[in-house]
Amino acid sequence: MTSKHALKVGLRSIPLVAAHDKINLKQVSEFKPLLAWAKNLAKEEEQADKDNTTGKPSVRVDKVEVKNVDYFGSRIGFVNLAVDAELTESGQKPPGLVFMRGGAVAVLLIIKTTSPSGETVEHVVLTKQPRLSIPSFNFPEIPAGMLDGSGDFVGKCAEELKEECGITLDHNKLIDMTELAYGDQWDGVYPSAGGCDEFLRLFISFIDKEWHELQELEGRLGGLRDHGESISLTLVTLKDAYKVAPDAKLLSSLALFNALKADGKL
Repeated sequence: MTSKHALKVGLRSIPLVAAHDKINLKQVSEFKPLLAWAKNLAKEEEQADKDNTTGKPSVRVDKVEVKNVDYFGSRIGFVNLAVDAELTESGQKPPGLVFMRGGAVAVLLIIKTTSPSGETVEHVVLTKQPRLSIPSFNFPEIPAGMLDGSGDFVGKCAEELKEECGITLDHNKLIDMTELAYGDQWDGVYPSAGGCDEFLRLFISFIDKEWHELQELEGRLGGLRDHGESISLTLVTLKDAYKVAPDAKLLSSLALFNALKADGKL
């Protein structure tokens, strides 16, 4: 028999059901990404009510079933959900499978240096690490990490740079490009909204280094080894970064960087 709980969405409660008895629904109901999802759902329903002239909601969510939970130690890491919803106009059901993991931060770190020939060159710092979902044993991407639920985007970004790259930056050197672009309209950039709640807060930072300091970064080992991370650093020129790394975080950051610069916001 499956256990039941309730998820508060605005003024109403939606049944929260476990697919099997090993799932701790109380713990899941306190999972911060799920609470953020419920809050955003309430906002969406409220806006739909304002825009609607028929008196019926455009989408009705009737139930949320927890299919599976993955843990990081004793802490919930990922939750798989099946959202039972209906398009009220047609009676059809939109896709409702959700891989819930919450938000993350990523940073486009641009290092300006002068080469031995006297040329000014801009490089981007990339990390390389195993990504078994692809699979690749050395996938190149910009430094990134999952949020811890504190809401401290800048602090988490600085923490990831320190852990993954061994680079310490003042918080005031980190610019939140997603905030510049969208304000508080969106939590961030959504890389896979068709089945995942993950959003990315994309930061950019500009620093200067001497040529010999830049060479010391190449191949540096980073990451938390006791957390299963195996990271090495590599540097590519800013103009060639898109050719080297098919990383959505990098490509989205480059697009925002160029658009914000064209608008005079960077």
